[in-house]
Order: sequence, then structure tokens, then C-alpha cells
Amino acid sequence: MRNCLGQEISGPEEELVDLYRSVCRLVEERLEEMPPYQARNTLKALSCLWQIVNGLDMEPRHLYHVGL
Repeated sequence: MRNCLGQEISGPEEELVDLYRSVCRLVEERLEEMPPYQARNTLKALSCLWQIVNGLDMEPRHLYHVGL
């Protein structure tokens, strides 16, 4: 997998990107089904993963659409 600068990212970094995408999909599709404490903590986790993906220059979209 390459970032927006064309640089190859490492295996662990690629797993973090996959995790970010998975949590993002979970928030978009299932957040309303979660109890309030789970929803809040899932949003916190997503914002932390966003920082990682942004630092890898993967151009993550902004999180306004999920209320962050």
C-alpha cells in the first residue's frame, strides 16, 4: 500500500490503516445501535486512529460526517 506521496508503508502501518477504515465503517453503519458509552469510546478510538492515518499521509477524510 502506498500513501498519497507514493511512499510504501510498512506492514504494521497498513494494518493500522485497515483498522481505521474498519472502525470508520462501523461508526457510519452501526453507531446508533451502540449504548452511549460504546458509541463515545468508538468515536474516541476513531479520532485517535485518524491521527495515525493522517500522519502516514494517507489523506483520511474529515470526520465531520460522524459528528467529530
